[in-house]
Amino acid sequence: MTTDDTATPGDRRGMCEFPGGCSRPSLDDPKTGRPSKYCGQADPGGPVHNKGNAWKERRRLATVGAGQTPPPAATGDEDGVTAPVSMARATLGVQLEELPRRLSELRVFLEAVTETVTSVTDVEAAAAEVDQAHAEALAKVAEADRLRGDEERRRREAEARASEHQQAREEADAAAEDAYTELARIQTEAAEARAELERIQADATEKIAAAETDASRRIGEAQEEARATIEEIRGRTATEIAEVKAAAAQQVDAAHEAAAEAQLAQTRAETQTAAAHTSAQEAREDVDRLRSELADLRTEARTDREQARADHAAQLAEVRQSASERADALTTALRAAEQTIEELRRQPGDRGAAT
Repeated sequence: MTTDDTATPGDRRGMCEFPGGCSRPSLDDPKTGRPSKYCGQADPGGPVHNKGNAWKERRRLATVGAGQTPPPAATGDEDGVTAPVSMARATLGVQLEELPRRLSELRVFLEAVTETVTSVTDVEAAAAEVDQAHAEALAKVAEADRLRGDEERRRREAEARASEHQQAREEADAAAEDAYTELARIQTEAAEARAELERIQADATEKIAAAETDASRRIGEAQEEARATIEEIRGRTATEIAEVKAAAAQQVDAAHEAAAEAQLAQTRAETQTAAAHTSAQEAREDVDRLRSELADLRTEARTDREQARADHAAQLAEVRQSASERADALTTALRAAEQTIEELRRQPGDRGAAT
């Protein structure tokens, strides 16, 4: 705005006070003769430094400082002055109209302040508030005691559950040890059953060979006897020959019957051998099944042991029930295997009686 800004802030007395700064001295008002604040001169391309333009410049600078667009100049005013007095009068009229409402709002506000001050200075209200705070404190203490009791109860329950889990783990370990022992016993009995089966097979083979030898011997004897009889009757009469032939036919029939009996004995022996093989196969299948079931039982026992560490007494009861049922099933299966072995042991005597 100015061409010379050499004056310092400490030398502003008697200088032009136009907004934005001016280094020229102020002049006296030509109308009144009193000292003026402005120099009455204009900067190049700028307005004259006087009261009206100073007001306008302050307004413009305030608008620019607020980030707004400066207001346009009034119509018919080449300097852009917008009748500040008229505007002030209009503003005053609006403010006077709002004055009753503002006073009413102020009255309501003052009444609220008065009530607040009265409440603050009310001794009875303060005592009631203290009593309420005391009651709330007692309630909080009681709640804390209740929570402490609940925590103690939960701690005892947790200790009881931990003890139950430890007991369940020990019982599961014992069940696993029993399962290992049962497996060893079943393996021993299976080995004994295999040995017994081999003995039965050897015995059956020996009996079959003996039956075949005996049948061959009896057939040979019958044939020899028939040949001797035929040789004997060649020197006899026709009647004797007929009689001898009839007797020979009977002997031949007897020989055939003996051969049939020998064949039947051989068939029985083969049937008994097949039955022995079948029984042995069934015994092996029973042993394999028992071994598989025992492996499953061991796996389930391990799973139950791990599950028992996280579950409570109801799950432990289920594990015990499952182990009991498995033990009953194993006992039943072992009894069936023992019965099968006993039947295999009795079969050689039955075959000896049949032959």
